Amino acid sequence: MVKRFERSSAVKWVIAIWALLSATFAFAQYDDADLKAVYLYRFALLADWIATGESIAPVEYCVSESDSVGEHLKNIVARKPQLSRYYDLSNPVTPNTCHILYIPQAKKSQILLLRDQYPHSLLISNGEEFVKIGGMVAFVKVNNRIRPMVSRSHVAPTQIQLRAQLLSISLLVEDEVAP
Repeated sequence: MVKRFERSSAVKWVIAIWALLSATFAFAQYDDADLKAVYLYRFALLADWIATGESIAPVEYCVSESDSVGEHLKNIVARKPQLSRYYDLSNPVTPNTCHILYIPQAKKSQILLLRDQYPHSLLISNGEEFVKIGGMVAFVKVNNRIRPMVSRSHVAPTQIQLRAQLLSISLLVEDEVAP
């Protein structure tokens, strides 16, 4: 009876450890670039461009330069060509509109230029510093998880309305004055 109990207990422990390790490895297959690309794609569903007068069909996703996040986004957009378009702004083709504009290495002068060129775009990059220099949404890491950081005062001039679902998962930055 004791051996039977030990054997069944050992089997249960092996199954529990296997389940834990499989879950860990399943989550490990998605890196930060994958998660950021999915966020970028979903942001179009979590914002409203009606007040801007811009057509939202198809959704125009733009990147200022190619990086791993941009490549992942390009692959996501390629799976739904009837709903969205992808543009790399470092190439000669320039779209009239960019709904979602990802800037991997943002500088203040670049933010100002892109804001003028695409006044109804949601400008997104990485790190808290991006929001401080005039960016609208930044990817930040909190407790080892990627989360959006949103400056509503920087988004306001674009007339884009962010939905409650996006705001509820975001870190909100309250700025005194929009740049």
